[in-house]
Amino acid sequence: MCVKKIVLTILCVSFVNGLILGQNFDDIMSVKRQLTCSDIASSSGLYFVKYMQQNELDSARLLLEYWESKCGMREPIYRAKILLALKENSFKEWSVDEVMLSNIFNYKNRINVIKTSNYYQYEDNNSYYGFVPIGKGFDRYTQYLANSLINQYQPGQTEYLLAEFYSENNDSIFEKLQTKPYSNSSLAIQYKKVVNEYLNMVEGHMSWITGIWIPTGRLSLLGVHPELGFQLGLKHKKMNYDLTLTIRFLNSANYYYGRRSKLDDFVELTNHFFSGYIGLEVGRDIYAKNGHEIQLTGGVAFDGFDVLNEDKYRNLKSASTYTYNINFGLGYRYYIKNSFYLGLRAKYNIVDYSLNKVINFTGNPITVQFIVGGLENVLKYNALKVLRYKNRR
Repeated sequence: MCVKKIVLTILCVSFVNGLILGQNFDDIMSVKRQLTCSDIASSSGLYFVKYMQQNELDSARLLLEYWESKCGMREPIYRAKILLALKENSFKEWSVDEVMLSNIFNYKNRINVIKTSNYYQYEDNNSYYGFVPIGKGFDRYTQYLANSLINQYQPGQTEYLLAEFYSENNDSIFEKLQTKPYSNSSLAIQYKKVVNEYLNMVEGHMSWITGIWIPTGRLSLLGVHPELGFQLGLKHKKMNYDLTLTIRFLNSANYYYGRRSKLDDFVELTNHFFSGYIGLEVGRDIYAKNGHEIQLTGGVAFDGFDVLNEDKYRNLKSASTYTYNINFGLGYRYYIKNSFYLGLRAKYNIVDYSLNKVINFTGNPITVQFIVGGLENVLKYNALKVLRYKNRR
């Protein structure tokens, strides 16, 4: 009898342990689905609409705090917070920072997806768009809400501009930030910071030069000569740095005397002239507005021209005169586009062509140049285009 009880006891304990162990494995093996930001954002967007429609503003505020704590600050949350503040008339101008401008960019991109019907962009990058489907109930309601808030404020207030932006009139915010009465607002200050980051980027510069070389003093014996050349360089803020190469050609207007070398006492009559110039030039913008730009320029260069051709029959080498060139002048540019301009420049050149004794006369020429040029920085121009900044135009 005791044996029977012992066996039954063992069987009961084994059965109970089996049930317990089985239950533990069931608990271990069971997988509970974790809520994702996509789930939270989808539900939070709907509840925000509900609370706002029922005028339960405290509930809407708590919901946004919960949403942000779970998913971090996203554009839809930021937009909802702005509109809630406008609804409660609690928006503070001092609260504007670079985050607001970043979210404005994000929202403009969102609206562009709606306008172009490129909804695949949301599927490809739903995190960027805050896990809130584009063009659905949340977006439609916030546009409606923003439109209903516009009349609470006066044109010229940042609140008015934001309500207008989040309504259906969201194309002109950057243009308005560049005009009075918004140009001194906190949002405009943040806008200018971003614009200046791109304005201060270096641009590549290239131009073609045509002009005339006008000698003065005794050098005027050579007459006026046409000039052709080009520039390669950089523009950074108000400064311009260029390597300039030009040539001048056509025979001299009058004959003049030259020698083969400074040790040669024999001089020859010639009208030959072919000149070259290579120098480093710097320009400083002293005025820039509405496509017009005026520069002070200066440079140092190597300058010279051929005096006598080679004479193979008499076994005589060619002869050239050369000199330093220190120049300064004034330039003007008119920008037809941000990256393309027409310009004029006048320079006074300090030279001494008699240095190597090939000729015994000199003078300081004046050059007048017509310039067709361009500037290039794709990143800069694309960014300023998105910012609707007028730049040089």
